[in-house]
Amino acid sequence: MQAEDDLPDPSNYAAVEGLAKVVSIQGAVAWLEPEQTTSCGGCASSQVCGADVFGSRLHARRFPLDNVHELKVGDRVVVGVQESMLVRASMTAYAIPLVTLLGGGTTAHLLGYGDGVTILATLAGLALGLLLARLRAKSLSAKGELTPIYLRHAPSPAQSENCQLN
Repeated sequence: MQAEDDLPDPSNYAAVEGLAKVVSIQGAVAWLEPEQTTSCGGCASSQVCGADVFGSRLHARRFPLDNVHELKVGDRVVVGVQESMLVRASMTAYAIPLVTLLGGGTTAHLLGYGDGVTILATLAGLALGLLLARLRAKSLSAKGELTPIYLRHAPSPAQSENCQLN
């Protein structure tokens, strides 16, 4: 959580942006829910391809935000996560388990072990990588590096639908 003085200037903030809706206010904290903004999930085939399931899971992921902008329930806002932090989170989630998986299998193979031991070493490397990734993610989260920040208010859905580009 950030104090008002620590908020970045949105015009200088390289971020991956998303829309969120304020669903609850508890003291000085606003609870937001991300909105599904892609066209995926809106078509008749979305239940077959699985996008509808993904969208409903995304909708259920609430996160807190310091309410220094006096948000109200129902407000739509644009939140952002720094691009560098998103890359760091992706590397944590994908690269660490992949490197340890390959490292375990390769080490066992180079040491001359058979296929069974190599497979077990590969699985042990994956388990170790998942554990390390989880610990790293907890560390990043505890530092607040993955917490979305308020960038600006977003127009209501009715205003967005009336917007026309020429």
